[in-house]
Amino acid sequence: MAETEVPEAQVGDVTFGLAWDLRDGSLRGELEAVNVSDHPVRLSGKPGLTPVGTDGRPLEADTAVTLEMRHPGYVDLKPGERAKSPVGWGGWDGPPASGKVVVRWEGGEAEVEATGPLQPESHGPATNLYSSWFSRVE
Repeated sequence: MAETEVPEAQVGDVTFGLAWDLRDGSLRGELEAVNVSDHPVRLSGKPGLTPVGTDGRPLEADTAVTLEMRHPGYVDLKPGERAKSPVGWGGWDGPPASGKVVVRWEGGEAEVEATGPLQPESHGPATNLYSSWFSRVE
């Protein structure tokens, strides 16, 4: 697939699943994207994550963005193909989380119901979520 031929995934082109595990009081997991469209799509960059509180509002816990380079900085998915991104949430001392997380990518955003613990057990800064590049699942 040539770089210019594959459109960025839009809302409805991909579905997401998020599974958390508790490790040393922090959450570690994988965000999975599945191309559910009838055409190839691209996921560029790293996904952003924002946990949602029990009141339905976004929690003030931002995703830390690191600047290491990856070339290419995207993954292309044919219909039915999957990609995963390692994710984590190191600590939290704010309002209770609901288990829902808003996932942002270059083409849109979607709310996902995560499996596993709702929030970290560690108390710490509110801005310490992280994500990495998507990689295709073979």
